[in-house]
Amino acid sequence: MKRAISNQYNQLNEKLTGYVAMLNFRYLNLCIKAEPVALIPVKVSVEGEMRNLEQVAYTAKKDDYRFWIVPKYDDDLTAIAEGIAKVHPEFKQEVGEYKSEGLAGEGSEQTVKYLQLTMPEVDDNLYDAMKDAVDVFYQECKTLMEAAITKAKAEIAILSVGEPEEDVEGMKKVIDKLTQKTEEHRDKLRDQKLKDIEDAYKNWLSQADMM
Repeated sequence: MKRAISNQYNQLNEKLTGYVAMLNFRYLNLCIKAEPVALIPVKVSVEGEMRNLEQVAYTAKKDDYRFWIVPKYDDDLTAIAEGIAKVHPEFKQEVGEYKSEGLAGEGSEQTVKYLQLTMPEVDDNLYDAMKDAVDVFYQECKTLMEAAITKAKAEIAILSVGEPEEDVEGMKKVIDKLTQKTEEHRDKLRDQKLKDIEDAYKNWLSQADMM
């Protein structure tokens, strides 16, 4: 088989897996639960320089719906809050404090400030908006994947002229298997995100009924 045909397959594999990975990243940033990936895009302005969040703070999940962000320097707390708000204005922010043993050891305490981020409740308005966003991201991914598959098949068909029939059929089966695998992964991501939205919405409804 021609090297060019293998190259076309490899390129298709990279494109399809890349499109699905991007869909996953978008879904993780459509925040319902506290997903660490959602903090990756955050940039913080410190002394005139834009820095990644992990450069200026420690991050941890308090539970499924809350993060704790502990600045390495207290002076950066406001800048960190602003940087997060630019990327995720939907997060509820609260400043808290806890006591930590100081550098002097036993009997020495210092107050540590942290920023608590709480994921938004999926109420009536957010429920519809999130479901719409899930569909928009899904359809965009699907369109890109279909275009890539169509283009790759056309290129491979041209390159396969004169190749043994069994090789041509073998390549078609490999492409079909790749297509099925990536499409199943894509659809699984969508279905899981919709389930998370439904679960969060039901949780909000149950709490609203109790009020």
